[in-house]
Amino acid sequence: MDYLYYKAINWDDIKDNFDKYTWEQLTTNFWLDIRIPVTNDQPAWQQLADTQQQTITRMLAGASMLAVYQSEVGTPAIRHDRRTQQEESVLNTITFMKSVHAKSYTTIFRALIPGNGGANFTWADNNTDLQAEIDQLAQTSTNGTALQKKALFILTETGLSFGKYWTTLQTHSLVNTYQMLANILRGSAIFSAYVGYKFHLGFEDLASSDQAELQHWINTQFDQLMQTEKDFLEANLEDATEAINLAYYGANHALTSLGFDASYEVQPSPLVAQLKKLMIDQDQFLQQVTAANNESDTEEMTDDDYDF
Repeated sequence: MDYLYYKAINWDDIKDNFDKYTWEQLTTNFWLDIRIPVTNDQPAWQQLADTQQQTITRMLAGASMLAVYQSEVGTPAIRHDRRTQQEESVLNTITFMKSVHAKSYTTIFRALIPGNGGANFTWADNNTDLQAEIDQLAQTSTNGTALQKKALFILTETGLSFGKYWTTLQTHSLVNTYQMLANILRGSAIFSAYVGYKFHLGFEDLASSDQAELQHWINTQFDQLMQTEKDFLEANLEDATEAINLAYYGANHALTSLGFDASYEVQPSPLVAQLKKLMIDQDQFLQQVTAANNESDTEEMTDDDYDF
């Protein structure tokens, strides 16, 4: 009799300690948008000029589109290349947290512009640059290789998102809204480090000629997507210089997460420094995994174990 065979996941039989460690980071970093009192930002929000309010909400609506894409398409697309059963569990958790990220923007709009959030989502839905980004990402999610999908997953979390956060991150009076974005960025840091590590494993399996071909493809895709992102930011910000700088920092972070050299010019700035504190590179991630492995398996991890 033919039947499907399913194997139970044994978390005491770990094939890759990165899976266990990332699971612990994800669950330690777990949060929900409804627990952040964004409504407390209302007095500060009312002090902003109408043009500043519109810019913030439109940029966040654009970021929301990417979060929705990641939860519905981007993360599920990279689950088919899993190497371990624990990896499937980690990616399931990432998928859920991307849904939380996507919902967070509605929570922000509901608190700051009650009843008017839908107009910003409609604006984003009809923006040609945003749709061009999604279309290019979707082509790879549908037709690309497993490693191509991982590369663009990380760019979506970083280079295509950081510039859209600029208007909110530099508005320091919106304390709770900033906290929401900080939580999203911490999640993106973990997602990017983990997927970047899995990319490394697959990349090392390729022949040198295939590695060169893939790297060329990634550089081309990154350049195209970052040009579209630059066009979007310039079209919708009065001065997009710093937003583009953050976007380029994000693209460089994606490249280094993949094991490649940074290729975009980034100027030092306070906001770049803030992002650097929230993000995590592969070397740091590996060091933390090694440190965690030296601890007792029965010892419970706490927030103090993580460098965020």
